Amino acid sequence: MGEVKKNVLLLSTGDVNGAYEAIYRLAKLYDEEGHNVRMLVKNKTKSDSFIIQYKPIPENKYISSFKKIVKKQLKKRSKFDPNYHFISDDELSKNIDAAHLIKQIGFIPEFTFVGMTDRFMNSTDVLNVQQLTNTKVYTIAVDMNHFTGGCHYAWDCNGYINGCDKNCPAIIDSNGKNLAKLNFDTKFKNAKKGSFQIISMSQWTLNQAKNSKIYKDQTEFNNINSIIDVAQFNPNKRNIAKKVFDFDEEKFYILAGSQNLKSKRKGFLYFLEALKILEQNLTEEQKNKIIILNVSREKQDEFLGLTFERQNIDYINDYRLLSLLYQAVEVFVNPSIEDSGPMMVSEALACGTPVVGFDMGIVTNMVINNYNGYKASLKDSKDLAFGIQKILELSKSDYQSYSDNSFKSVLDNSSLDSIKKLNLLG
Repeated sequence: MGEVKKNVLLLSTGDVNGAYEAIYRLAKLYDEEGHNVRMLVKNKTKSDSFIIQYKPIPENKYISSFKKIVKKQLKKRSKFDPNYHFISDDELSKNIDAAHLIKQIGFIPEFTFVGMTDRFMNSTDVLNVQQLTNTKVYTIAVDMNHFTGGCHYAWDCNGYINGCDKNCPAIIDSNGKNLAKLNFDTKFKNAKKGSFQIISMSQWTLNQAKNSKIYKDQTEFNNINSIIDVAQFNPNKRNIAKKVFDFDEEKFYILAGSQNLKSKRKGFLYFLEALKILEQNLTEEQKNKIIILNVSREKQDEFLGLTFERQNIDYINDYRLLSLLYQAVEVFVNPSIEDSGPMMVSEALACGTPVVGFDMGIVTNMVINNYNGYKASLKDSKDLAFGIQKILELSKSDYQSYSDNSFKSVLDNSSLDSIKKLNLLG
């Protein structure tokens, strides 16, 4: 007998980049396995037929305008510290109609995966779908939001462990101080009533989920370490990748970048400090060999004081080209100091590129010293510089071993086949 096909629903605000891309890859995996898949999004950009853009029930224009005014006024009550990314600020409102949602996707879901649904759906909406359909709900922890009172990154706050209260550091004025507690209590109630089960996307987030008040009683925890399609991200073209970008075969390319380098949690200042330390530690011959590749949507003037040669590359949306870029460089540096990922770490490893980064997020369990990169002590720029220099000074044979191990680590822990082994659909 063949495998029984399941009805699978995935919920996400978008379908491209970062957290949204992770849910898309999971949807594509189940679609290619032959399951009935619908990825419901607020904003559709990809052409895949399994992606559906949610179309709300038309409202009376006066009611709609009134709701917008109310939400705007509620948002004005609180000001947030941007470092916490407190963007999931309303867990009580009903944003979608569950019956209308089911009508749009065309089936009763047996399994529902909830990714990052900011400005689209909240835990109350998810519970309404669960209560209507009795679907099994998996919340995907691409960051911390599923078990906090609204922030996506908690830093040193233990609210997610003990329960958020009026002392929430993400809310920086006296107005709306109870918002975090209200959101947290609502998520807690909804998760328990709907029997939500969390799945993490890094060992770092897995540890946080295990300690969280909302999910600590869960009996089994799964971790999927990003979701990497090794048919797309692999080291098969490392021998020609440099030629694609017209890179010098004799140079040592250091790649670093993100969508928002100015974000404190991305730790870019630590990377700059590490480069300054490298300038002092390396010989002139070594320094002349290095080229810093910065991939970002923004111009970074902070690099101007460095003597290293630098090239800026526009942010890449084409994953085939991105895969070639990873293969064209010698090391990927991830200086994040508060991060659940990023996916770029696993993508770089999949392309046979060693990674140097702080002991944070996906680096914690995917990067292994003396194997596929270097895991530096958190916020220690000197140690980060040491890791980069270590990769620079590897012999050709040792570097090849690191490269081979990098790809193997993804095959074993982050590939689509490794996710299949978890048997999440029963």
